[in-house]
Amino acid sequence: MTEHDDELEAHARALRERGFTVVERSHSRETVAKFRAGLEGLYQRYGAPPPFSAKGEQLGPDVQLAPTGFVVTRLLALFPEFADELLSPRVVEVVRRVLGRDMHLELTGAVICDAQRPFFSWHNHIGGIDVEDYRARSSWPRFCESQRVIVVLYLHDIDARGGELRAYPRAIGDPSEPPYDQMNPDWEGHAKLHFPAGSTVIFEQCTWHAAMARESPGLRMFVGAYMTSARAAATDAVDDSLVGFEGGGGLLQSLLLRNR
Repeated sequence: MTEHDDELEAHARALRERGFTVVERSHSRETVAKFRAGLEGLYQRYGAPPPFSAKGEQLGPDVQLAPTGFVVTRLLALFPEFADELLSPRVVEVVRRVLGRDMHLELTGAVICDAQRPFFSWHNHIGGIDVEDYRARSSWPRFCESQRVIVVLYLHDIDARGGELRAYPRAIGDPSEPPYDQMNPDWEGHAKLHFPAGSTVIFEQCTWHAAMARESPGLRMFVGAYMTSARAAATDAVDDSLVGFEGGGGLLQSLLLRNR
C-alpha cells in the first residue's frame, strides 16, 4: 500500500471504529473563499437576519431560519457553480471504502450561524434526509453495517473559540441511543475536534456530535451532504435538485442515482 492509500484506509477505519474522521484541508483556500462569498451574498440578499431561530421561519423556497442557523437546502439548485468543487476525491474515496463503491449522493445543503446560536445539543443524523421523522419518534435503530454518512466542509477554522465540534466515539453496530443528557455539553469520553478552514468532517449517521457556541465575531459556515449506501432503505423525502443535474464533472455525476 502507498502512503496515500494508507491515509485513506486510516480514515475509513476511523469511521468504522470511532464513527467520525477529519480530512484536513480537503479543499483549497480558493474554493473556501468562493463558497464563503456565495453564501454570504445569499445571506445579505435575505437582509442578513440574525442567523438563528428557535422556532423556525421559511424565508424562501430553499432558505429558512432554524435552530441550526440560516439553512440552505438543495444547495446545488441555488449554487450550481459550486458543483465542480463541492466534492473532494479524497473524501469520496474514504466514504466509498465504508459504504461501498455504489453509494450515492442523497442531499446537499449549507448552514450559516454566528455567536447568537447557543450550544447546539448532541444529535445524530439517522435517516439522512428523513432525520426529523426519526427524531420526532425518538427512534434509535441499530445497524450491523454503515448505511449513511454526513460530510461537512467547514469554511473557517474550528477551534475552542470558533464553535468547537464535539463527537462521541462509537463503532458501527454499537447502540445508537443517546448515552447521556443531550443538553449536557460534557459527555464523558467525548472528543474535541479542532481543524483548519477547508477541512471536511465525516460523521457516520449514528454518531452523536454537538457544537459549542461560537465565541469569536463573524459568521460560521459549512456546506454538507449526505452520502448513502445502495443498501439503505429508500427515503420518503428527495433532494430533487439532484434529479437531472448536469454539472459537477465525472466525480459528482458518478454519485447521482440516475447515472447508475
